Amino acid sequence: MKTKAILFSILAVGALLFAACNSQNWDDHYFSEETVIENDQLADVQVSTEAYLSDPAQADLSQMYGFLKENGVFDKLKGKSQLFTILVVSNEHFVQPGEEEAEYIAFSHVTDMSVSPANLHDGERILMWHNKFVTVGMDSLALLGDLSHISFNGSPVSRVVRTTDGYIYELDAMISTPVSLYDYINELPEEYSMFREMVLASGGKQFDKKNSKAIGVDATGNTIYDTVWIYTNDFFDAKNFSLSSESLTATMFLSSDEVINAALADANARLSNWGLERDRDIIMRWILEASFFRSKYSPADLVDNDDEAFLDLKSIYDRQWRMEAQGVDIDHPIEVSNGTIYEVTKLYIPNNVLIYRIKDYYRNYEYCTDQQKSIYYNMFNLKSIEVKTEVEPWTPEAGVWPMHGCFSLSAYCDDPSLGFNMNMETIHCVYDEQGNVTDVAPYNIPPGTYRFAMGFAQNLNMTFNIKVYAVIGTSRQELGSSTITVGSTTEFHYDRGTFLSDTWPEGYKEVKDALTNSKKNNYDTDGGCVIEELVLPDLLGNNTAYPLYITCECTSGTSSRIIYHHWCLRPNKNNY
Repeated sequence: MKTKAILFSILAVGALLFAACNSQNWDDHYFSEETVIENDQLADVQVSTEAYLSDPAQADLSQMYGFLKENGVFDKLKGKSQLFTILVVSNEHFVQPGEEEAEYIAFSHVTDMSVSPANLHDGERILMWHNKFVTVGMDSLALLGDLSHISFNGSPVSRVVRTTDGYIYELDAMISTPVSLYDYINELPEEYSMFREMVLASGGKQFDKKNSKAIGVDATGNTIYDTVWIYTNDFFDAKNFSLSSESLTATMFLSSDEVINAALADANARLSNWGLERDRDIIMRWILEASFFRSKYSPADLVDNDDEAFLDLKSIYDRQWRMEAQGVDIDHPIEVSNGTIYEVTKLYIPNNVLIYRIKDYYRNYEYCTDQQKSIYYNMFNLKSIEVKTEVEPWTPEAGVWPMHGCFSLSAYCDDPSLGFNMNMETIHCVYDEQGNVTDVAPYNIPPGTYRFAMGFAQNLNMTFNIKVYAVIGTSRQELGSSTITVGSTTEFHYDRGTFLSDTWPEGYKEVKDALTNSKKNNYDTDGGCVIEELVLPDLLGNNTAYPLYITCECTSGTSSRIIYHHWCLRPNKNNY
């Protein structure tokens, strides 16, 4: 329907133009030496654009003509020998730009296109000589042929003249072209210095000799150029997202230093409450990666609707931005030439950014004192309990990724005719400055939703009933359960993780394809999925973290060796 409407409108404009000339033959009209005014808006002349603008009869356009001439527009047009369009204003509306921006402003009024009114449509973007676009606006009256209801970057058209080499559009105001995203960021004041410096940190500029104009020779014989620069930024170039490109249609969420510092303080307080740590650089990187989007979102696009539980946007780096959790001023969008900017009023660092995954091992048994073993481990019908190296430490790339081996906690049934249990509270090792284990302590896991995975050893041929409990003081509350079979596949084989995606240590997924090690896909993964979505509720009502207790029961006995490797919690997208 939209295409038909536009086509009808174009035909209507064409019909209006034709009707204006029906009093005489079109050839006579077109080749007339005199200016023929069909109405107050439209004229057709048989002189060039420069000749028309320089004619004393058009004295009301003299200031604009002089300005364009002074800035080399007509000399440049002669060299191009092609049709073009110029936007002008009358002397009443002319504003003399400063010397440093004069050429830029002049070039913003010229395009290498012959822009007929009949071929315009609402929202069309026209590339001007200053290498930026102006946007055409057309309301319903414009679509019916009223040329005064056409605008360029919001400036209404008062008259259109067709010359022998193009079109002249007289506007009510000179073109004001918004700056690009790059220009806007580059000129941000000091209260946005953290965001500005993050964006510009991996950028630079290169001399574009091809598009730079030679304007003279210095005393040493070197050519002097009217320099054109190409701006590069590795961070954005990797995603083909050029902040200075006028073909970009983007959205940016802008955070001030005050907003970023408040978000960091909140994140650090939550981490402290959980007994966890997170590298500040990782958090800052997330802020940068989550702030840019390849679509231009209107305020209406940023309001949740009834069809979705949450409005999640995906940035150019595929980072999740949940509108309900973030504070964004959608009532005052800032328009730039290649996108829209929204001010962030409150920035929230998601849980799934502060926690990449929590993974630890049954082998921690060996670091426990006898008293700690009785507190954190509870076993039934098991004997010959030992910690053993199953796979010697290895790495897919020495010196880049740390050594990682498989160390298990293994046992045998005391009475093979009975079943057995291996129950454990989630604990971690405490290290001294030299990296030696000095103690063990319970994990405090933040409330939220997680994927729960485990690892055993292949070919146990056993079925385990697994339950996860929250430990609150001396009481336990069941949170989830599952029954799994550890058979001949590698699903639960140590931490190969062959049945899961997004399961590697942080940063590994992005680089593993470049590795040549044949075992690279098996390196330090989450293991096999036990519970796809394990919900840890806010049991105390204040987002307090708590330990977990994992029971692992097998109802039938065995004479085989039983091998336990690890457990792993990975927050999912709803753990925001």
